[in-house]
Amino acid sequence: MIMILYVALGVILGFVILILLIWFWIKFKLRKFSSHLAEALSNMGGVGVPPLRIELEKNDQLEWTDSAKKKSTTEALESLGYWVAGSFDSYAPVHVKMLGFKNPDLPGFALIYEVDQANAFYLDLVCEMSDGTQITVSTAPDDGMDHPEFSKMIRMDHLNLSDESHVNQLHNRMLEEIAGKTVVDHTDKSFEEVFKKSWARTMDWRIERGGITTEEVMRVSAKEGRTDLSDEEIEMVKQPWKQEISYFIDEQIRKTYLKETNMSGDEWEEMVDRIFIVHERSDVESIISELADTISYSDDFDEDDDLYERTETQLKSLFNSADSIMDGFHRALDLLPADKKYSLHGSTNHPWKGEIYLSPPYDEDEDEDY
Repeated sequence: MIMILYVALGVILGFVILILLIWFWIKFKLRKFSSHLAEALSNMGGVGVPPLRIELEKNDQLEWTDSAKKKSTTEALESLGYWVAGSFDSYAPVHVKMLGFKNPDLPGFALIYEVDQANAFYLDLVCEMSDGTQITVSTAPDDGMDHPEFSKMIRMDHLNLSDESHVNQLHNRMLEEIAGKTVVDHTDKSFEEVFKKSWARTMDWRIERGGITTEEVMRVSAKEGRTDLSDEEIEMVKQPWKQEISYFIDEQIRKTYLKETNMSGDEWEEMVDRIFIVHERSDVESIISELADTISYSDDFDEDDDLYERTETQLKSLFNSADSIMDGFHRALDLLPADKKYSLHGSTNHPWKGEIYLSPPYDEDEDEDY
């Protein structure tokens, strides 16, 4: 398993809100499907994958849709020893309004959040244990999504946050859960910093799983009343996650490699357009497209218009039979013509294991002949 190094902060916030946003994203994609797949494909834009790393924008003038509930919930929390630690906007990718709290007496955090597009207003209470696990007591309903092994989730979605006694019930349940356990105090850290670390930890768990799973898509679909999703529709929901994960790791490897090789800016600029990064979360479709382009472009004397399609089919078969993505790529390199080989330039092990190749140099003189 890829090892991810974390700064020792409270990676305990944002878990439920992230799961909610993923659930909302899947629902959006499923609702975009029509009876005709071509029409569904044309409608896939509009909402992107939740970011693998999140940014919060401080905003002390948030306009809450349910301002009365926000006010009563805040007052109830303050009476229990919580104090406001910041209000924020985030676009992940839909607009989320957040009001964070700290409670040094637990110690732990609370989060009020509102997602307009999902008509959602929820409250989470969170604490981290000394073994790195987290306990979350939330008013958010079950969403059908999987949870990481480091998180224990208690849902109390029957509670009415307009009733102060119901907020007290949520708090008392947390007290029951942490009784006799060692709770780690991170309340000296900024709310924003703790939230972002939590988001990163949960997203890294998602990356390890390859994004969202077929089972998750099917469970959310069933909740929406659809149990007849085709394999192609399921893959359409999963594919954007694979692409986003591939791009994210590409950029992490690129930055690490640039730093470790100590190349000058001029040296990097000369080769940056030829850099091709491969890792075990690479988007296979993108690799196949890149190599098929290289192979079909290199065969100057073949007038077969189907060369690209035949090469693509061959590469798909090769990757399907490979032990891993990198194994498939290594085998695919053998198909390249001698004058169009990719050369291994280096590799990385942290934070992600990957290989950095240089694609064949672009022949400007040859291009001018066409």
